[in-house]
Amino acid sequence: MGFKRLTPVVRVGGRGWLRLDARHAALTAALYSICASLVVSLLYVWRLVVNARHPQHLQDVYYGVQISYLSTVCTHITLVILSTFLIVGICKERCGLVTPWVVASITFMALEAVCCMYSNVLRDHINKRFDTICKAEMAFLVARLFLNILALWGVMRFYRNIRSGLTYKDPEAIEL
Repeated sequence: MGFKRLTPVVRVGGRGWLRLDARHAALTAALYSICASLVVSLLYVWRLVVNARHPQHLQDVYYGVQISYLSTVCTHITLVILSTFLIVGICKERCGLVTPWVVASITFMALEAVCCMYSNVLRDHINKRFDTICKAEMAFLVARLFLNILALWGVMRFYRNIRSGLTYKDPEAIEL
């Protein structure tokens, strides 16, 4: 089974060329995943610190909300680590380094949605209404879920191409 070089150039309009290949989509997804996970981690660490300074605001649901936030932070730190493995897997064209990111991305999207809803329901129990933080958190989650699905699609395109035998590496120069 030999590898076939994929020419990933697509003509766009009449003026120029734009490279739209699965490798670039996967690399973009990995970089997006790292940046988004770092932003989410920082925001939830900030919420953890704010809640720790004023635990009386959350009354008896303080620990539930804090555990929910902490689990979200841990999942995003893990996703940053797996995204670095994804970048290495894309550069080396190794399916074994791409698969953990795909599985973790799907799993962590579901876990984060559950944690987000759980913390919002607990805060709603205390506030007797969905506050502005809840609405902002849900809007941020829905936007990121959409972008995560696009990132997952890009990585899966790359994964399918590699599994089918396509390569993005330049041919080796053989001197005789």
